[in-house]
Amino acid sequence: MARKGVSRRALLGNLASLGMIAGPAKVFAAQHKNTPVQQDFSNPYLELIRLLREAAEIEHDLMVQYLYGAFSLKPAYQELVGNPAPGASSFMGVIVQEMQHLGGVNRLLVDLKAAPVLTRQDFPYESDIYPFPFELTALSPVSLARFTYCEAPAGALGAGGGGASPRLLDQLKTTIGSSIPPNHVGHLYDAVIDSLGEVKKKNLAQLDYDAWFESLDHIKEEGEVGHFQFFTSLYRGEHPLFKETPAAWNLPASDARFPCHQVPKNPTAYQGHPNCIQDPDLRALAWLGNLNYWVMLALLDAGYRKKSQIELALSQAIMMGPLWSLARYLPAKGGAIPFDPLSMGFQPGLDAEADRRFARLLIEETRDFARSIGNLLPGDFNDKLYDQLIAAV
Repeated sequence: MARKGVSRRALLGNLASLGMIAGPAKVFAAQHKNTPVQQDFSNPYLELIRLLREAAEIEHDLMVQYLYGAFSLKPAYQELVGNPAPGASSFMGVIVQEMQHLGGVNRLLVDLKAAPVLTRQDFPYESDIYPFPFELTALSPVSLARFTYCEAPAGALGAGGGGASPRLLDQLKTTIGSSIPPNHVGHLYDAVIDSLGEVKKKNLAQLDYDAWFESLDHIKEEGEVGHFQFFTSLYRGEHPLFKETPAAWNLPASDARFPCHQVPKNPTAYQGHPNCIQDPDLRALAWLGNLNYWVMLALLDAGYRKKSQIELALSQAIMMGPLWSLARYLPAKGGAIPFDPLSMGFQPGLDAEADRRFARLLIEETRDFARSIGNLLPGDFNDKLYDQLIAAV
């Protein structure tokens, strides 16, 4: 991640120049079969856990970026936001699928006796697999070009892709810049499948391998087809909603016809941090958004660990209740939920009872803070939900 102007890639390069190994066995790293993704561990179980943790962080980061962009859209484009049902015709449909991918990766981790991963990297963050810095920003030609490029199937934008693909690649380069780094997001699941095959061959875990191979193939296919087509239609302004304003993305962001509200880039609600939200009311609402986001993730973490549908259902109640209410309300006021990371994680206790206590305390903290700023809350905000959650946890 970028800190004081030094990117992650630059830091790793500096470490390498000093003879320091930036990752396990990097000096001896090989590539996975049929993919440019590097193999760090010779033991396939260790390598599979590493790749799945990387996949979980990337799925989480994509989900948050899509959420932030979706809720920056103005009311005239709310059809693009859509409803929370899986599909590739709206942002929420894509986001739900990303959440399902995140869930699938975490369930496989748990089946492998590894902990689920609900943390995300701080923004802006550079990954060796994802080709751009992760950023929270309103939708724009640049962000849509990045989403399109990253969801493209392998080879779809190459010179031999046929059809309109080469022209699309030229357009993306014009928007993003001519030197686009390689995109390895789709290849990541090829490497996961490769490592899972090696784990099966050496009998290093007791799994329903056929079911997991099918699930991983499905995750890969969803991103490479439907998501790519959806973002391409938005980037090119070919979606039906752009018929009345075909060049909407070329308008100044201050123009009333521009599709998005002007929301902050990479904001934080942490006091004293760079990019801290300055308006006290917007910061209070953003902090409440963070609290609900953290409650949702704590419940997801518990649900994956215990293979419990109860906690997963409770997390959905937070997502579609308080979090949804705040995410829709803030952009029109020039604010947004910053989705700040939580440094202590979501299961910090030594045992299950300590983790349940942590979850209850976090929900109580969220409820009490919401009630303390009741005059700022949107009209559809329901703070009674928290008491139900406390009783259920």
